[in-house]
Amino acid sequence: MKKDIKELSINPINPRKIIVSQKRRLQQSIMLFPKMLYYRDIIVNKDNVVLAGNQRTTILKEILTSTPMDWMVILQENEKWQEMTEKQRDAVIDHWKAWVENPVVDVTEADLSEEEEKELIIKDNNEFGEFNYEKLQQIYDEINLVNFGFDEGLFYNPDDDDTVMTKIKGSTPKKINMLSFGKNVVSVTKEEYDLLVERYNDYVDETGVNFGFVKSLLEQSESNQQDDSDVVFELPQ
Repeated sequence: MKKDIKELSINPINPRKIIVSQKRRLQQSIMLFPKMLYYRDIIVNKDNVVLAGNQRTTILKEILTSTPMDWMVILQENEKWQEMTEKQRDAVIDHWKAWVENPVVDVTEADLSEEEEKELIIKDNNEFGEFNYEKLQQIYDEINLVNFGFDEGLFYNPDDDDTVMTKIKGSTPKKINMLSFGKNVVSVTKEEYDLLVERYNDYVDETGVNFGFVKSLLEQSESNQQDDSDVVFELPQ
């Protein structure tokens, strides 16, 4: 059945949390692939409280109360959006303009006891099994994996000094001793890694996004080099 998104209430006991960067990725994913909402509906109880799909509901409510300019600010960070033609981008914005006029979503109303509702919430948020990381890399490139909602990052393993771990959400971490980007690999120490994490966190705190972090590092490096070149040394007379 279909219901107006404004009638749905976020579940106060939803155990799933989402950070700002993940939330922006989720909005990008929803806006660029709205058909998924049709094939994966939101589950509610008889009081229209969401049992499964709280994050999607939150995003849709925010889309409803924001403007097309707000949407484009968020979408411009997305690689898929960047590759679209102007006509394709206009079609995306027009779709959501039309949806705002009639903000209905597909829902399933569950007939469950209170205890069964709690069980559904936990099981819906629980991830069974794990991804085969190597196979994912064979099927999709890294940009697609991120756009599909996977988290990718490098994490220092406190149980194994000077070891870096790479992890995609839902997978078993792989221990490596190098920082990799594309076909390039660079050995890193714990001190170097900790410094990189500190700068990354400062960047996210300042900008609110993780997009452009590497560019900011490169620009900072170029600025430092320029400053050094401007220094004039005078020999004593």
